[in-house]
Amino acid sequence: MKHMKTVLILEHTEEVFDKLTCDVCGAESKWDENWASKEHEKSITTLQLEEEESFPHGGQSTQIQYHICPSCFKTHLAKWMESHRDSKPTITNSVW
Repeated sequence: MKHMKTVLILEHTEEVFDKLTCDVCGAESKWDENWASKEHEKSITTLQLEEEESFPHGGQSTQIQYHICPSCFKTHLAKWMESHRDSKPTITNSVW
């Protein structure tokens, strides 16, 4: 869950990012949407549906997101997905 907070900025208020918590277990991310424990690491999980309509005069989009930590992704979501119709993830590795 993305938590926002209201802050006063030059005589007006606006919502800014406060913290990110897992919608399953409540764990808190240290680095915005990066769940890694160290600065030089990256661990990002995404579960999102984005629907968009685009017309010549403008458009609109709706995003539905679940924020889930890597631990819950592996122990809950991945296991649930793989138990339904034998679905398998697409895995891509990179080396640099």
